[in-house]
Amino acid sequence: MFAELRQWYTLRHVLINFVRRDLRLRYVGSAMGLFWSVLNPLIMLVVFTYVFSAVLKIKFGSDPSTRHFALYLFCGMLPWMTFQETTLRSTNSMVENASLIKRVSFPPQIVPVYLWISSFTAQLVGLAILSLATLYLVRSLSPVILFLPVLVLLQFLFTLGLSWFLAALNVFFRDTLQIMSALFMLWMYLTPIFYPASIVPEEFRFFLTVNPIAHLVQAYRDLFLNQRLPAFSSMLILTVVSLVVFVLGSRFFRRFAPRFPDLV
Repeated sequence: MFAELRQWYTLRHVLINFVRRDLRLRYVGSAMGLFWSVLNPLIMLVVFTYVFSAVLKIKFGSDPSTRHFALYLFCGMLPWMTFQETTLRSTNSMVENASLIKRVSFPPQIVPVYLWISSFTAQLVGLAILSLATLYLVRSLSPVILFLPVLVLLQFLFTLGLSWFLAALNVFFRDTLQIMSALFMLWMYLTPIFYPASIVPEEFRFFLTVNPIAHLVQAYRDLFLNQRLPAFSSMLILTVVSLVVFVLGSRFFRRFAPRFPDLV
């Protein structure tokens, strides 16, 4: 473990350069730059808030106002969009970076890591906006928000483990990206992002229990909106699943990584 940590420490400059390059390419020639990473989810936020709150009349908690529903929705969209973007981009990352993968000295496991950091940059901006909006609408921001780095760490472990697994799988089975794109659409609607978990029928609650992103989304809402620590049982499930996925994804990737240069 310590040898692996030393390896990542020696790769820190490579990782930073890749993140800078990705952010620069993403916003090259753009007048608003990083703001686009916030504007896009804000547009989605307005549309979904109108559809689910004004049209479908879905409410949550004791405050039925649209503005609080927007905060509720934003808490779910921020971690989901980072998770989805990182995972889908990582799935095809070995093929897209074939010229780098073929180099003997290049560590392929670094690609999903820099993709997550790049995607999380947008989430950081979104979290800043969410914090300001919470202060304005809820009139307070509880000290429990200091628990946020723990959520980010678990989000990172689960996302990276799944990204490593899918990136390796896609080298051998090139339809993986298309399959996952369809599954992510289903996964999004099975996660209580646009609706409260309380309206899910009892016979379907099992899907929420085994869905780590559902626990992650609820934890974000607990910190920002309910201003309390997430439930211990929920955090235990999220922690165990995140660690298991991270370890298994890492081992799967490392086992097949030596074969990547010949297949990409």
